[in-house]
Amino acid sequence: MCIRDRFIEDGLLNKINVKQENIHLLDSTIPEAKMDEYTKKYDDTIKALGGIDILLLGVGNMGHMGLNGPASPPDAKTRLVNLDKWALISSIPDFSEFKFIPKRGLTMGIPNIFDSKRVLFIATGDHKAEVVRKTVEGSVTSDLLVTHFQRNPNATVYIDEAASSRLTQTLTPWFVCSVDWTLVSNRARAVCHLSEELQKPISELETRDFLQYSLQTLIKQYPIEVLTKEVMSMLGKKIVSQSELPRGKKVIIFSPHPDDDIISMGGTLLKLVANGNSVHCIYMTPGTNAVFDHEVEKFLFNRVNFARSINDEDMLRKDQEHYDRVMKFLKEKSESKFGMKDTDDVKLIKKLIRQGEGVSTCSFCNVDGYEFLDPPLYRSGKSKKNPLSKEDIDIVWDVLVRHQPDLVYAAGDLTDPNGTHRLCLRAITKAFEKYGEGSKPELWLYRGAWQEFHPVDADIFVTMTKDDLLQKRDGIFRHQSQKDRPPQPGHSGKEFWQSSEERNLGTAKRLVGYGFEGLYAIEGFKLYRKECVLTEVINATLSLFLVH
Repeated sequence: MCIRDRFIEDGLLNKINVKQENIHLLDSTIPEAKMDEYTKKYDDTIKALGGIDILLLGVGNMGHMGLNGPASPPDAKTRLVNLDKWALISSIPDFSEFKFIPKRGLTMGIPNIFDSKRVLFIATGDHKAEVVRKTVEGSVTSDLLVTHFQRNPNATVYIDEAASSRLTQTLTPWFVCSVDWTLVSNRARAVCHLSEELQKPISELETRDFLQYSLQTLIKQYPIEVLTKEVMSMLGKKIVSQSELPRGKKVIIFSPHPDDDIISMGGTLLKLVANGNSVHCIYMTPGTNAVFDHEVEKFLFNRVNFARSINDEDMLRKDQEHYDRVMKFLKEKSESKFGMKDTDDVKLIKKLIRQGEGVSTCSFCNVDGYEFLDPPLYRSGKSKKNPLSKEDIDIVWDVLVRHQPDLVYAAGDLTDPNGTHRLCLRAITKAFEKYGEGSKPELWLYRGAWQEFHPVDADIFVTMTKDDLLQKRDGIFRHQSQKDRPPQPGHSGKEFWQSSEERNLGTAKRLVGYGFEGLYAIEGFKLYRKECVLTEVINATLSLFLVH
């Protein structure tokens, strides 16, 4: 069984009541000489059963349906295909290293997909926002086959807030429906959008600008001068320097992985320490899945070399034995077709590598303390994490009880490749529920290398100078196992420090465009108020076919 089959088993088949004989997984072990016969039989089976009744369809951020590329021939049947660049990148979380990703794969044919009686189209995360926009609002085109679902009255799109961020009804709802302008957030979002579209400072917006973008109902209720001053005042109050940050407080920073704190809020972390706060970094998962095997070899070689250098024969003998045993496994793994599950020794070494890098960053930032947690949610040993459990929540609650913080920071970006950030945030918010109606610390959310809060949605913007940004970069570089080409690079494919700086510089540039001067880089934060979870439950008792 391939990794994708295990993912389907764990994520779907083991949770529904479809009979085993009614499950038809594509079998990637079929010899290539028999592949045409096999795929034809697969298509014939679907046809004999009357076609697909319900199709649960995810879509790649470039428009892939299964392994069908965005411009695949519309009559392409179930077949063996070569994986393109984007299919390979999206497969990285399922394999320990890029070299183990199969370069070919089986995928259901496009006619089976389009002929389905009902289609449930699912996309989550801001990296899917553009393909969602094209699918829902773009022109129907053969260059992006998924757009053809616009003509299917039985196709339903299920998306989260992040995936909807490029849709007209999210970006500019006044073009498609009436808007409640009594809400200051709606007024501010409209003014900010207008400023960005026209590349004009907010204070220079004129009547014709609002009319050009169908905002006549807004300026009919609110004079332009009052409106622009209101928005500039609202945004300006959010911009804070180091002198305005807390002092003398007990601060906890929850970091899903050992590098998320420095990547996402490193500038603010350093300022909080400089302001005399007692800062503790709590690393919620070991992050062992994101360490290359060559880092393990380097770690063990240094141990052996150290023992040899100090002439400790007993240490050298033990370390050499360990080195030989692990290197034997890594050689077998390297020569395997799709990789192998790491041994306990290898997992421990990868854990120690990530911990060492985290400790190095904590020393660099001069924090008062750090802890490494090991919650059950991360013990699956796979990119797919275990479901959140009571033990996960209790572990977080124990940290809160012991430290009694005044302020808590947590990762609020929900589009990381493997869903770890989402699970960690749920564990934290569930733990916060234990406070009840009594006094509780403030919970501030930061975002990582992949996205930033919209200026209207953020509550605080912490300013950074060029020197601050370079210092933050030095802290990120302490995580050498994630440098150059991280094993889990996310959706952009860039290094984490590059994505982080792009985000920080981009946020400042956005605010400068509104009319705020002297801003170089910014980290944004949002005060946690309410957790939003979108859950859709779909039960099926019919024959089940999977789009590989």
